[in-house]
Amino acid sequence: MNINDRQIFDNFIRTEGLRDTRQRALVLDVFLGTSDHVSAEDIYRLVNRTHRSVGFATVYRTMKLLAGCGLAREVMFDDGVSRFELMQGRKHHHHLICTRCRKVTEFANSAIDDFEQSIQKQYDFEPRSHHYEIFGLCGECRGKSGSE
Repeated sequence: MNINDRQIFDNFIRTEGLRDTRQRALVLDVFLGTSDHVSAEDIYRLVNRTHRSVGFATVYRTMKLLAGCGLAREVMFDDGVSRFELMQGRKHHHHLICTRCRKVTEFANSAIDDFEQSIQKQYDFEPRSHHYEIFGLCGECRGKSGSE
């Protein structure tokens, strides 16, 4: 874990009037070790492999805190499951989501970013957050469709 990540989290929970607990630190460590879009349930399973005393509610609340301090971003694709992705040190990106196999591909595109900035300027709008997701079939699933 990057010491800066820990400091960001510690400062945030202190400003929220919360305590720094061992359980929160465990959830933070596990989350920072992920590289995928993970649900609170995924993190709960990973934490519980070695620390059975950490409950699902603690994991869920801690993930919300991680999103609140900017270390994570909560994303919801079309399956109704909230997932979290690591944000610290990552560039802005978008998602391609396969509706069959659920594969998520991240991409960045400067033309999209330029267009967004143009729209914001045109309407004198200051966004707080946004996301761009394209749902469809990945090449592998399209290939399977053609052979079935």
